Amino acid sequence: AQAPVAHDQVGTRGGEFIPGQLEQAVNVDATTRAAVNEIIERGQDRGSWLLFAAGVNHAESVRDIVRERGFSAEMISGETPKLERSQIINDFRRGNIRCITNVNVLTTGFDAPGVDLIGMLRPTQSPGLFVQMGGRGMRVANGKEDCLLLDFAGNCERHGPVDRVKCAAPGEAGDVEAPVKS
Repeated sequence: AQAPVAHDQVGTRGGEFIPGQLEQAVNVDATTRAAVNEIIERGQDRGSWLLFAAGVNHAESVRDIVRERGFSAEMISGETPKLERSQIINDFRRGNIRCITNVNVLTTGFDAPGVDLIGMLRPTQSPGLFVQMGGRGMRVANGKEDCLLLDFAGNCERHGPVDRVKCAAPGEAGDVEAPVKS
């Protein structure tokens, strides 16, 4: 996937893009629609899409556009109540929901082996976070042949292929822990 995200003017803090600035740069309707169009074009025969967004408003925009195109989609963020989050995840695992958009929630500790499409609509300077996002689709599952990773944020250019990322040693620049919210 191409990297249509204009994030070159986004500042950094602690080795990562500043969240509010990042979301503002990324949450552009035409860009989001183009990414979702490609996700649908390449993923229409895939059953389980996990999309990473830059912020709550961006995740809601992505979800809404996926729904407009006729596919079931839900959004999870740190603000999603635990009971609702559990229901969405269970429905997703059962195949009742095709797509989940999320904001820094389903990076580590989330296991849905059936995920066969990862969409990265948010850039990260953290190689560890990049690997965690990509890794959500690398689990083995019955009937699953592979996982398509679509990077709309230049992460593959920045870090290399997800299976060949070289992370900085602890304490060096670029070593940022992947955020997790329970």
